[in-house]
Amino acid sequence: MSTDPRLAELLASRICHDLGSPVASITALLPQAADPAAHEILTETTEEIGARLKLFSAAFGSSDELAWSELAPLLRGAPMAHRVRFEMAAAAVQLQPGRVRLVLSAALLAAEALPRGGIVRISRDPEGSVALLPEGRDAVWSPTLVQLLSGGSMEMAIAEGPRRMLAPWVVAQAAEEGVELGLALSAGVAMPPLLIGA
Repeated sequence: MSTDPRLAELLASRICHDLGSPVASITALLPQAADPAAHEILTETTEEIGARLKLFSAAFGSSDELAWSELAPLLRGAPMAHRVRFEMAAAAVQLQPGRVRLVLSAALLAAEALPRGGIVRISRDPEGSVALLPEGRDAVWSPTLVQLLSGGSMEMAIAEGPRRMLAPWVVAQAAEEGVELGLALSAGVAMPPLLIGA
């Protein structure tokens, strides 16, 4: 996979940021590890880091082929999992590594569209297209994603920094996979789903 080095830098910065908070919690609690309450928080936090690392490895690294049903457990490691639930419609299919990266990254991007929490519904049709629909209060797609899907430049998207890196990452992954990416705009729909082509 050929990724713009600047996008890779943003990705590394974002991963470090998303791991920083739980690592800081562990560091702060280690001196009190003998205390049962602190020990419980340490155990939960180390499990959280482990789940996050598994997700990041699959979404941003060299993933393996996975069954569709294996994606939902990985998404429990999402940094926003405390406020966003991922609901995946059943599908009996194996996904190639590139498609695993794309769907997981798009799910994280969809979760970012829910600043006050909610549900990301993810479904796959028999032809292989995937739809991701964020539902929740104040749900809104990233302006960076909207600009990129409207012909905006990757250059400008990358210049927005690590906080906005998921949109260019997802667009780059879709291009790498040779699939179309778009919002299913239609009259009367406040929040259109993000569609990943077959």
